[in-house]
Amino acid sequence: MPFLSFPLSSSFPGHHINDAPVISVQNVSKAYRIWDTPSSRLTTPLLESMGQLLPKESGARHWMQARAQARYRDFWALRDVSFEVRPGESMGIIGRNGSGKSTLLQIITGTLQPTQGSVSVNGRVAALLELGSGFNMDFTGRENVYLNGTVLGLTRREVDERFDQIAAFADIGDFIEQPVKTYSSGMFVRLAFAVQTAVEPKILIVDEALSVGDIFFQQRCYERMGQLIDSGVCIILASHDLASVQRFCQKTVVLQRGTLKYHGPATEGTKVYMHLEQEEKIAAYSRSAAGASVPTGVGAAGAEIPDWPATALPSVPAGVKTLGNGWARCVGISVGYANGEPATHFRQGETLTVFYEFEILHDMEFCVGCITLRDKTAQAVYSKITLQDGIRDPARVARGARLRFRQDTVLNVHCADYTLDVSLDMITTNLLNEPGISYEEYMAAQLRISELHAVSSISIRLREETTPFQLLHFGMADLPSRSAIEILPPVS
Repeated sequence: MPFLSFPLSSSFPGHHINDAPVISVQNVSKAYRIWDTPSSRLTTPLLESMGQLLPKESGARHWMQARAQARYRDFWALRDVSFEVRPGESMGIIGRNGSGKSTLLQIITGTLQPTQGSVSVNGRVAALLELGSGFNMDFTGRENVYLNGTVLGLTRREVDERFDQIAAFADIGDFIEQPVKTYSSGMFVRLAFAVQTAVEPKILIVDEALSVGDIFFQQRCYERMGQLIDSGVCIILASHDLASVQRFCQKTVVLQRGTLKYHGPATEGTKVYMHLEQEEKIAAYSRSAAGASVPTGVGAAGAEIPDWPATALPSVPAGVKTLGNGWARCVGISVGYANGEPATHFRQGETLTVFYEFEILHDMEFCVGCITLRDKTAQAVYSKITLQDGIRDPARVARGARLRFRQDTVLNVHCADYTLDVSLDMITTNLLNEPGISYEEYMAAQLRISELHAVSSISIRLREETTPFQLLHFGMADLPSRSAIEILPPVS
């Protein structure tokens, strides 16, 4: 997939587009040598050094160089990566394991040197890269606070002034007086994050470390990072938690096998990442299905969808972003009420009905439809596939067929504005033979065939004032509930 870039549409407080970048990564590549034998690590440099002493046109020199190069191969963890980060920006770095995220962060922090390219960092850097990094395992928590503070450029008096704040944020109690080798992973990251954010860095780098903390600590960390961004601190977050990246990061870098595939707004970046993953899964499925029998018909017709609109569904609105592999295309969608009447304004508790139709352009196995509601931060507040409503047919769908879907959703969500995504997925039919399908099984077998982002916006408002209570519930979503109340007479 080619490199993608989108213009920024918004900024965090404190960010000015004309500010000089605090991080500039220019054409960075990093290679690691893979030796054919352990002894080659020693003999190869000797051959190279001896060859340098001989004349350039010497046959012996060429022989030594060829022998040296034959004993290793270069593994490129990064290839020609470039981007900039400006004050107050939060950058997410995402990619599968082995994509080069940790290598890139280590180059930015200066613990690794690039093979090619350059990195410019302007300001004090605080980094959480690995649990326990920078800690002396035999020192107490208190001693490590002073050790790390000194390494990060603070004087002892400055650490004294911040110590109570650090200890309170870490919230590990009397363990701060114990050797850190007795700490759990959660206690490690509590103390490390407290120290790193207390030194008033200009750049904070976090690599998956927060995932080991409990929910309460994570909430405090994200609140603290938000405060740092507002004060102009640049934050780089490498994580597999795409929801956190979407919610917290302004921009995103997507890496795949060491190459930069995308640099731009985080909401788009997470979608590109998912699409890249789907490309690999679809390629693997195509290879495994090569030579297998394909359906000759269009599959079972299924029951006719009730109240399907008599007229053709409206076309997909112009400008809707679509990601897919070309195996299907959406030919129509209607958003509104069950009778087919279009609508974009609903009251809390009313039912949203989505009719949509896909033209099948490739022989496929079991297909499911999916709708997703996203809030103003692009977070998915609701998403459901037709399989979750018990629909398990047809097992196969041939090229040329049309798949129609109807999904009804009771809008028991917070009163707000939302966007609607529609997608078509495919899963292998052998999974359907199981009585139940786990989340992990579905995600492993799921192929995202076509995904349409923000095909419509809907607005959910308060119910009529004549109801017992106008607001259906507090919080983001409604849950089945039951209440009871009892009055006991006063004790005489």
